[in-house]
Amino acid sequence: MPLRDVPAERAAVPDRHALLVWIHTDDGLVGVGEASPVGPGRPEHTGDVARILHDLAPSALGLPPSVALGVLLALAPRTEAGDAARFGLETAALDLVGQKSGRPIVTLLGGVIDWVGMHANVGFEEPAEAARQAAEAVARGFGAVKITLGSHDPDVDVEVVRRVRAAVGPHVGLRADADEAWSPELAIEVLRRLEPYGLDFVEQPVFAQDLSGMAEVRRAAPMPIAADESVAALDDARKVIEADAADIIVVKPSRAGGLTAARAVMELARDHGLGSIVSSSLETGVGLAASLHVAASLGPASVSGLASGAALEHDMLTQPLVPVRGHITVPQMPGLGVEVDLDAVNHYTTDLAGVVMG
Repeated sequence: MPLRDVPAERAAVPDRHALLVWIHTDDGLVGVGEASPVGPGRPEHTGDVARILHDLAPSALGLPPSVALGVLLALAPRTEAGDAARFGLETAALDLVGQKSGRPIVTLLGGVIDWVGMHANVGFEEPAEAARQAAEAVARGFGAVKITLGSHDPDVDVEVVRRVRAAVGPHVGLRADADEAWSPELAIEVLRRLEPYGLDFVEQPVFAQDLSGMAEVRRAAPMPIAADESVAALDDARKVIEADAADIIVVKPSRAGGLTAARAVMELARDHGLGSIVSSSLETGVGLAASLHVAASLGPASVSGLASGAALEHDMLTQPLVPVRGHITVPQMPGLGVEVDLDAVNHYTTDLAGVVMG
């Protein structure tokens, strides 16, 4: 489906290629999940996931949802495509379990129904434009803004933050994402210059695999450091923690390999004194709903990065999951708690579709 307001530098990827999966039971219930590749994806990426789903599905035919889930999660390969398949299959299975028990997924995970605060996203922009977008987001009710940095000219990054802070005032949460753009030395220089502007944290200042560099930056930086690209699954989070490379872990359920896997990363972070925030990988409303349940799975949620549905021309739901005054409520109905807009699915469906029946 098309993305709204795609920046010029991303014009080569104006579409989001997503993959939805449904599980039907003999008693007429239907569970839905999303098995989309991380990021915008490409047709070949969704094709990889679809092949895994097609190969795995026969193993689950005739089994109760909870048993089928265990089988499917055990068989799915530990690859990016396999983890995307896990996310979709687990969401659909938990949707069924929740519907059967009359409970929303968040309570199945041990959490609470909650309003979840969202940060607004401001892409890599010139200082004046970044400030304008940030001020507009605050006027719409957002209490936090995340801006994208990563210029190799420290003066530009500092000016972006200065202008945004001036535009939103002193009480709005301000986060920054460097997207692996800096060397440790440059990161330390920039972050020290950003100290006066009260950043909540800076995300992924250096290359994801450079945990020693991340740790060096963390020791020198005057604000918390968050690990995003450095962490996919639980083992990655352990390595970040062992390296003392971050104060906060960014958790993306589709990248982690499912809802319970994402929750395990959050628990590990909590048990070691780190914070965690749940963020999207540009999913449709189905994946966003699943991620909302994860965000509140340990109790009241931290301000999260799940406002990306507004970037899609349609989020595939009859009631879109977009922020109201900077918040989205965890769906309260049994299971996943959202309704897929089948007319929209039919409208946006390409040539990738299939059914496995027993």
